[in-house]
Amino acid sequence: MKLSKAHFIKDLETKLGPIYSFFAEESIQISELTDEVIKKAKLAGFEDKQTHIITKDTDWSFLSSENENFDLFGSKKIVEIKLIGTGPGNKGSKAIKDYCLDADENKLLIISAEKLEKKQQTSAWAKALGESGIFVVEPPVNKSSMPSWIKTKASSLNLNLDVQAVQLLSEKTEGNLLAASHELMKLSLLFSEQEITLENMEKSISNSSKYGIFDLSNSFLEGNRKRTVRIIETLRAEGTQPPLVLWALSKEINNLYKVLEQGTTKNIWGPRYYLDLLSKRSNSLSYSKIKNSLKDIAEIDAAIKGLSDKNPWQSIRDLALNF
Repeated sequence: MKLSKAHFIKDLETKLGPIYSFFAEESIQISELTDEVIKKAKLAGFEDKQTHIITKDTDWSFLSSENENFDLFGSKKIVEIKLIGTGPGNKGSKAIKDYCLDADENKLLIISAEKLEKKQQTSAWAKALGESGIFVVEPPVNKSSMPSWIKTKASSLNLNLDVQAVQLLSEKTEGNLLAASHELMKLSLLFSEQEITLENMEKSISNSSKYGIFDLSNSFLEGNRKRTVRIIETLRAEGTQPPLVLWALSKEINNLYKVLEQGTTKNIWGPRYYLDLLSKRSNSLSYSKIKNSLKDIAEIDAAIKGLSDKNPWQSIRDLALNF
């Protein structure tokens, strides 16, 4: 069943379905949706979580019940499948369709598709997911829709921004959803239960950290490990939450993966200097390095959500140092 984000949230309040599929342009849009499902799933007894980053070489047998070890206690497991810039391929498409015909009641399947071509939404495997579970497509956020996205995000944080404040934040963050989200979270601590005016917004932005999400992204792409770790530690000391830092690193690694796959930055939104950084860094990376880093990101995400004993901040440091 295809639902809007708002209707998906209402539906999730009443019940937890067996299959969820999320299509969006940005990782932060997908994370907001998957986080809601995982939160509900943990309350329903789903404690184990497996994440599969899909590549051309993926073995899809993990979806087959024949590949499961017999579990006397019938433990419940979340299976997260991440499609980044590419569909599941013929084998994956068949595996998804077969699973939809006979879903495992002890599994919760979450499929996220980031930056897939629009035609993929009407493919046979996508239709099977929509018929067997909840299917949400988040529209891309562009320059004209950025103010609306900021207002919605602010509302979820119980923030009330006037029109000029929204416009200023939209202009300053230039389409970077992570940076805008970070600024809004900071504002929720500084100006709770009051309307945020243009003056408040200007003061907040001018008093921003010595380092911000933009600095982290640029330093990471430049391959300056020492500076990247220093920025991470500064953000941590100033109270930045680990999901925001992980989202920033994840976005850059995902974009690098797309550049390697497509051989161009044409379909990536950003200023010229940023696109040049992506192109330059991609020339020094291998597929195996990016695949391993995407797996690390999934493990760190699990740690942040309490599904792993790993220390999220230490793991983020290690990711930055080893990439």
